[in-house]
Amino acid sequence: MSAEERWEHMWALWEQGDIPSPYSELLLYDDEMQNGGHLQFFLNLGYRQSNLFAVLAALRELLPPEHAENLQRAHRAFRSLGLDEDDDNAVAAALEADPLGAYDDFYYENDKAILDLLEEYAKTL
Repeated sequence: MSAEERWEHMWALWEQGDIPSPYSELLLYDDEMQNGGHLQFFLNLGYRQSNLFAVLAALRELLPPEHAENLQRAHRAFRSLGLDEDDDNAVAAALEADPLGAYDDFYYENDKAILDLLEEYAKTL
């Protein structure tokens, strides 16, 4: 299987719910980051009624230290927003204001470390 096929296979398994922790959380994190950044990541975890602290703990287990610190800071910043996730207008305003943009920028500027982790994992499948 080529590297590209392994990569696609990993994502297909994740979509089916067949990737174990902490890689399932890492794939979720990367997927959300590619589709809207930290704010969307935290909001969608809330909408899915995911156990945020379990997801964050799994990510801290796997992420390189600088990424784990960035995620922790992004989470603190998210909590300080006091955003009412049921208020569509407040959510839309927050998404437009991009209050977590600096944390997103770090992720995007340093995503090679995340992609390397995922590529190494894909080789095991």
